[in-house]
Amino acid sequence: MGRAFCVLAVLFGLFSWPGTAVGQNFEQVPGFPGASISPSFPRLGSFNIGDMRFTAVARVGYQWIGLNFNLPTLSTLTQIPWRPPSAPIDIQLRDAGVWTGAAGVEGRLAPWLSLFANAEANAKKDAGAVTSEEPLHLFRGGGAAYRWNASGLEWWALEGGIAVNVVETAALVAGLRRDHLSFDLDEPRDYQGNPINQVYSFPGRLITFSNAADCQFKLWVPYVGLRVVGPNYRASVIWSPFADAAVKIPDRFLHNDFSEEVFDLEHVEWRYSMFQAGGLFEGQFEYDVRFSSNLFVSVWAKGSWLGVRGTGNLDQNQDYFISWGYATNRQSHQSATATLSRTLIAVGLSAVLEF
Repeated sequence: MGRAFCVLAVLFGLFSWPGTAVGQNFEQVPGFPGASISPSFPRLGSFNIGDMRFTAVARVGYQWIGLNFNLPTLSTLTQIPWRPPSAPIDIQLRDAGVWTGAAGVEGRLAPWLSLFANAEANAKKDAGAVTSEEPLHLFRGGGAAYRWNASGLEWWALEGGIAVNVVETAALVAGLRRDHLSFDLDEPRDYQGNPINQVYSFPGRLITFSNAADCQFKLWVPYVGLRVVGPNYRASVIWSPFADAAVKIPDRFLHNDFSEEVFDLEHVEWRYSMFQAGGLFEGQFEYDVRFSSNLFVSVWAKGSWLGVRGTGNLDQNQDYFISWGYATNRQSHQSATATLSRTLIAVGLSAVLEF
């Protein structure tokens, strides 16, 4: 996310200063394609380089993120003989509403041709997540749901593209977007809310359990779309059948049991992954409400859906040792059909002051 905020800062610095110098009588800009940036955000500045006219824009808003990843693998190869199989992974993101900021620039090469670049990122926050089962079936409730903190949730998107006017009020767009979503799973709790990561201390005995995971969802999305401009509104849609998704979820479990008579150590790693292409559809609408000759407010809304289905992988590694002589290092690889779905719903206000 740091890279995205750097891009936001650079765009703001480059284009807000020129806009102060030449900010008289801003012309109405048809707007951005329905990607990460809404068509008419507050304009930081407009200026010319030769025959090209550039317009910089910015916005703020609130975005709800919905995510589900399912990989129904069931491996018995890394388990201790008296244990059930490991459970499939099914992650759902909860309470993932975030504040977002965005900045962009559009360069008009000709009356019918424009280039654009946008950057958008959220203010980092902590959310929640649910997994359908506890992987090792060790704790209270067996295979019941596992609840986590989704700490450090961050989302950002960078993109660029081209817009070609087909008529005065409509343009075809094409672009490429880089999209990133990540968070850490920690502080797991069972279905009754009891913490799993605990240290149990008894006279002459110490038992610890620890489980944590890192989740990364990365997308490359080439897309095409259409935007329409009216007297006081802008609408756009984009579509892609080639949204390339890379999912990586390393999950680490550590179990130690020390006593005066015996001790055992266990470390298990699950590495869930998927590298598949799917579909993305997104729509955006913005409406202007003018309060005076130089002040108006834009209300905007955006909805996005991503669906990916294909082969997913589970690679496991287990190290287990008991002082009375049982030791093992086992590895396994399992594959199954995985699914990834994500929805983004965002709303916001943009106040524009022309001077």
